[in-house]
Amino acid sequence: MNNKIYPFKFLDSYTAEDKDIFFGRDEEVQQLYQMIYQSDILLLYGASGTGKTSLIQCGLASQFQKHDWLEIFVRRNKNLNESLNKSLIAVGGKSNQATEESADLDWLNDLMVEEEVDVSTKTLSETQLFLKNIYLKHFRPIYLIFDQFEELFILGSKKEQSEFIATIQEILKVDQPVKLIFSIREEYLGSLYEFEKIVPELLRKKLRIDPMNLEKVKGVVLGATQSEKSIVHINEAEGEAIAEQIFEKIRGKEKTLTIQLPYLQVFLDKFYRHISKDKSKTPTTEATYTLAALSEIGDIDDVLRDFLDEQIVEIAIKKDCDRKTIWKILSPFVTLDGTKEPIGIDTLSQHFPDITKVLIEDVVIALMDNRILRYMEEENLYEIAHDSLALRIAEKRSDDEIALLEVRNLIKSQSLLKDEARELFSEKQLGFISPFLERLKLSSEEGKLIEESRVKVALVQKEVRRKKLITQISIAVFILTLLGLLLFFWQQKNKLGISLTEATASEAKAKASEATARASEAKAKASEAKARASEATARASEAKARASEAKATASEAIATALEATATASEATATKH
Repeated sequence: MNNKIYPFKFLDSYTAEDKDIFFGRDEEVQQLYQMIYQSDILLLYGASGTGKTSLIQCGLASQFQKHDWLEIFVRRNKNLNESLNKSLIAVGGKSNQATEESADLDWLNDLMVEEEVDVSTKTLSETQLFLKNIYLKHFRPIYLIFDQFEELFILGSKKEQSEFIATIQEILKVDQPVKLIFSIREEYLGSLYEFEKIVPELLRKKLRIDPMNLEKVKGVVLGATQSEKSIVHINEAEGEAIAEQIFEKIRGKEKTLTIQLPYLQVFLDKFYRHISKDKSKTPTTEATYTLAALSEIGDIDDVLRDFLDEQIVEIAIKKDCDRKTIWKILSPFVTLDGTKEPIGIDTLSQHFPDITKVLIEDVVIALMDNRILRYMEEENLYEIAHDSLALRIAEKRSDDEIALLEVRNLIKSQSLLKDEARELFSEKQLGFISPFLERLKLSSEEGKLIEESRVKVALVQKEVRRKKLITQISIAVFILTLLGLLLFFWQQKNKLGISLTEATASEAKAKASEATARASEAKAKASEAKARASEATARASEAKARASEAKATASEAIATALEATATASEATATKH
């Protein structure tokens, strides 16, 4: 009997049953194992496709004995609070047997927490009671694992988030050994802000999972191909070189120091099928990796995009339909943020009234067979196999598809709210929505919301028109009143202008007479001044004549004196 297995999970996560073929994460497994004993809450984060789920489901789980590990995996699906309750009930949270055992074994709780002997099951919340029942049924430590926790913030409402945080507060108060592990994409760490404010220990113990470097890639390739349980082998002499070339092919021209795990898994699967020609979902054909076979694959651009393109072409040929139709059907499985969104067939049919339900079902099944979609049996939903594929699908969307998805999300988000919280669409929103309505199959509630919004917008527009008319009339009345006042003031101004002109003329005449009088007075003063000037001139002439006369008198006196002197001299001479 051949017990060998295919070691590569493609885009599926590894579970505890795969521990013999899980390689490349030994260091992270040990870190996680040590940290889980240090806190009741552990946060695991990393980029999409780093293998967070496999690290918990396979790596961490394989470190425990069965009696030390009771894992309860919880995904949001449609609502995280409802999914948590369903998961707890599924493992005995609400079973009659567990309830009876709980009643019979209350003394165990008394021994474990003597100081709380007065606390009865009646004071427990539903979630706390579920956990108590589960522990009394299994007597194993409970590990609540919230996988892809970012979905709560991408798809969940504020109410769903607040209810979940309150539930976590309740869980942290239970007496039973319960550990909480949250796995989230690192780009959504900021979304935990409100959560951490209420539960401060949320980020105290956290572990980041990095992409695969060369050494880890070697660990995966060599580990999987050298395992005795593997149907895939490797030429031992070429092992290191093969692992290095695989790493080089996947990272391509970018020459990064790491590669994404989904790319590695898809490439290893592609490499195997190239050698074995085994196209089955669960391969059994043994194959050996060699450098020669690896060189036949040649250079690759984007292994995930290539895979998607190849599968879409294959499905289009099988189903005799256009490739655009398949991409169109795939689009709603991916959010606007490029993450997975689980959807059922009925909901998918409502998205595309122009595509028959039979074709939609056929395409969905084909996508599942080709490992692009996976079926969630408990919820009767389908989802993209991996977030890495979701990103590639989002890249394929046209602007029209993005707008259609935005419209669908806008209508859906409002229709799901309670009446008191719901807001009708504005005129601008209806303008954005209207071109796409014919392509949407609305529920009765959604149709009612659109109609109520239209009625409201019509009333608002009517009120706007009424107010506009009132405003226009008011402006017209104001203008007419203003014109009337202007005419009145103009007439008054004219009347006042005539009176002012007459008064001004009289005043000017008076001023002219006054000026004439002043001129005559000035003329008289000028004549008087002239007369005074003539008189002054006459006086000056008289003074000049007197001065000449005085000068002549002085000359005469001098001559007399000289004559007297001469006479005196003569007399003196005679005497001698």
